Amino acid sequence: MDSKEAYSVKFLSEPVIYQSSIYFTEKWIEGNEYKTSIFKFENEVVERITFGGKESCPMFIDGNLHYLKSEEKINHFVRIKGNTEPLILFSLAKIHKVVQHSGGFLIIGSEESNNDLPVVARRMNYRFDTRGYIRQRKNLYLFNEKLTKIVSGDFDVMDVISNNNRVVALISYMNEDEGLTNIYNIDLSDGHLSKINEDEVSSMTFDDNGNVIYIGHSEGRTPWATKYLYLPGHKPLLLGKHTGNGSSISDHFQGADENIIFDSGTIYAPGETGGTSSIYSIENSKVREIVKGKFVVQCFDIKDKRIAYIYSSQKKPSILVFDGKEYDPNSKMSGEAAEEMKVGEVEGWCMIGGKNSPNLVFVHGGPHDAYGESYMIEFQYFLRNGYNILFCNPRGSSSYGSEFAAACVGDWGNGPAEDIFNFIEAAKKKYELTGQFGITGGSYGGYMTNWMITHSDFFRVAISERCVSNLMSMCGTSDIGFWFNAMYMKVEDPWKPESIKKLLDNSPISQIKRAKTPTMFIHGENDYRCPIEQSEQMFVGLKMNGVDSELIRYQGDSHEHARTGKPDNMVDRLNRKKEWFDRYLQSH
Repeated sequence: MDSKEAYSVKFLSEPVIYQSSIYFTEKWIEGNEYKTSIFKFENEVVERITFGGKESCPMFIDGNLHYLKSEEKINHFVRIKGNTEPLILFSLAKIHKVVQHSGGFLIIGSEESNNDLPVVARRMNYRFDTRGYIRQRKNLYLFNEKLTKIVSGDFDVMDVISNNNRVVALISYMNEDEGLTNIYNIDLSDGHLSKINEDEVSSMTFDDNGNVIYIGHSEGRTPWATKYLYLPGHKPLLLGKHTGNGSSISDHFQGADENIIFDSGTIYAPGETGGTSSIYSIENSKVREIVKGKFVVQCFDIKDKRIAYIYSSQKKPSILVFDGKEYDPNSKMSGEAAEEMKVGEVEGWCMIGGKNSPNLVFVHGGPHDAYGESYMIEFQYFLRNGYNILFCNPRGSSSYGSEFAAACVGDWGNGPAEDIFNFIEAAKKKYELTGQFGITGGSYGGYMTNWMITHSDFFRVAISERCVSNLMSMCGTSDIGFWFNAMYMKVEDPWKPESIKKLLDNSPISQIKRAKTPTMFIHGENDYRCPIEQSEQMFVGLKMNGVDSELIRYQGDSHEHARTGKPDNMVDRLNRKKEWFDRYLQSH
């Protein structure tokens, strides 16, 4: 398999049930561009509905298809009425969400900004990864014959729901740099906001009585908190080990969508357990797991008890299921499934091509994320190019309970490293592995890669991507480092001398003189989450030590360079990773 073939996969999202059909968005790579179009699936027949390659977010209103059309600097909301030509109803520089409201629409959108003007920062959260410098906030608009801005300020409207009588929004950053997302009632007559909860919220919907149902947690700004489903008059419900979805790691260029649906008196919501995610129903306080398997549910829709969902498994990248029938846009592509292996509390998987083959250990990011039963482009690529693949969920991973998730707080390196090495030793024994080992990971996985090469000579070669190397400097250079690093290292003020010492003691850069492993660093130039200076420090440190190393910088790419970066860059990245691993593992 070559790298272009690896990225020839298609991904499905945004399923919408309408009458006897299911409409959805299909996404693929064409040249150096991402393409999206709307398709229809009915009676096992697939029909393409739009052909511009920039359409998404289908919805039906009064029997007419509506969707978003994205152009370079402007987004349009479009209606197709019968057999007439598509009609643009309204446009904004960026449209994030549209919901129906009393004969019109509520829109979360942003206006065009002048990127040539200087950036003036008065708050610490003045930039955000994938978004860049925050020049325009996400506002709430009302469209009813004309477009009117209803809610705006130095905060973002993240989500909105309406039952035509009541409008509720999720709004973040109302307090100085606090970073929480709370629920607010909105008076559309004057845009007045009234906060109705103090919980951190990720998704919400209404029940028939106009009450808000939501997924979230009550632990404030705590990245490793377990999420619950909150119902009026009931104790919070835990679905699986972690309510919601999206923490199951994949390298897809189409992410998962977390949603809650209230249909015919029943609530439907996702939940995660270990490496899988399922759909649960809640009726009269009775919880049932209605869609489950060795896969990860990416998104779903339910109308009149009929269910449509899209899932990914280790063998299949993206499958749509509706009325018991499946659509596979990658019918000629099938991956290899990994064999699950548990070592103590740590769940992991192995993909073994041969006991004498070289071995690659992958470490996930987060750290509050998890590997699982999802198709991984990179795993399949390296497996088919002669490598064994090992991956596991060390302490700190999500969907194994709150205690396990918090087990790496204050100790990002030592404990997780012990779990990973124990997993490697168990795999070596079980599969009689004789080949040498390489290690790679991104974000927190890059931190662990850096940690391993500065604390051990076990690995013959390493590739560290979008990494963390210096927890202290990252406090001032990352979009979230000033609070995220402090919380994870249990320091109240990162600028106190004792805090600086603790942050540096837990930073791989502090042990750079011990590193001997040839290491490639890969980073997006526009990474605001783990800024490129984190890779620069490691690269220069290794070079000054005489250790073979390379630094690959991708222009214009963010922290998501390995998932939604420029397609040509992603293909180049796989090629370079293979060449680096081949140099040290295939020739020895």
